[in-house]
Amino acid sequence: MMRTLLMAGLLVVAAAASPAAAQAQAYATYVTNSIDGYIRPRTEAFAAATTKLPAAVEQLCKAPGEDTRAAFADSYRDVLTSFAAVSFLRFGPVIDDNRLDALAFMPDPRGIAQRQIRRAFAKRDETLTQAETLKDKSVALQGLTALQLIAFSKDAKVVLGNPGEGSDFLCGYAGAIAANVERIAADIASDWADANGYAATLQTPDPDSHQVRTSKDAIETIFNAVVTGLIVVKDQDLLPALGDKREEARPHRLPFSRSGDATAYMQAELDGIEAALTAAGFTPDLPKEFSWVPGSLAFEFSNARNILSAADTPLRHSMEDPETYQKLELLIITIDSLRDTAALSLAGAMELSGGFNALDGD
Repeated sequence: MMRTLLMAGLLVVAAAASPAAAQAQAYATYVTNSIDGYIRPRTEAFAAATTKLPAAVEQLCKAPGEDTRAAFADSYRDVLTSFAAVSFLRFGPVIDDNRLDALAFMPDPRGIAQRQIRRAFAKRDETLTQAETLKDKSVALQGLTALQLIAFSKDAKVVLGNPGEGSDFLCGYAGAIAANVERIAADIASDWADANGYAATLQTPDPDSHQVRTSKDAIETIFNAVVTGLIVVKDQDLLPALGDKREEARPHRLPFSRSGDATAYMQAELDGIEAALTAAGFTPDLPKEFSWVPGSLAFEFSNARNILSAADTPLRHSMEDPETYQKLELLIITIDSLRDTAALSLAGAMELSGGFNALDGD
């Protein structure tokens, strides 16, 4: 009897120490690292940045001037860059209730937002000037992309608050957008902070779940969203603006180019993706033959950062310069390299399904 119990105990220990069990525990650790080390602090930072936007709009509209215009532009940029750091997390709280589209309706190649704003302005639709009713409108009217259209001219100058027909309506609408963005950001941060919310879905997988059955499923959800973020920067941010050649470039298609923040936004996206990969903590567990991966990723992210910082801004105007256009073409090549290193080499080393594109099926 004693020998039977001893053998059973040894079997349990052996199972717990098996490679499969160790790998499962590693996956669970990556999930916790990602949530606590990146997702929660960055969604909280985004929410914090949005709290300053309503006051910036109010002060600008009450006393339009050089200082209030600059303060509004700075606050808007802070919100954009904080948003960029979470916009690639296309799962759970960020996409619930169409939050991502409501925060930034893009890509918008047909100019849907601009047409809807023009119609609303022509009718002086007062339901747009209250956050409580704006949230039930089209997502194209609700967020940062809509605010950009009414607050900035094509040459990146702040025009919100300038005297003129409909200025009071536009100020009311801008205030409602700012309050709506603040509400959505707070909801995202709150949902991620909830220990019993979506984080629990990832951290306590259920074999009977249709979403997350194992810790491997959980880290793949996060990892694939991060890799998809690289695809978004290339396929949605850059390629539509570059066109097939410089003569066919459409720089207005760059994200947030109207406000002059395209460079800052894309840099914040890439910085966030890099930080998210680092926070997961894959490096210590990489097999020896893949020990080169972290250094390669760091090198290419640095290259991307240098390319963007060297490009003349605002890109909406400087893309006419062949040198700036070539820099952005080089950025695409760099992003391709980053994507391949992450989705093929890093994913292969960690035995993750890294080639999945989270945009598929959206």
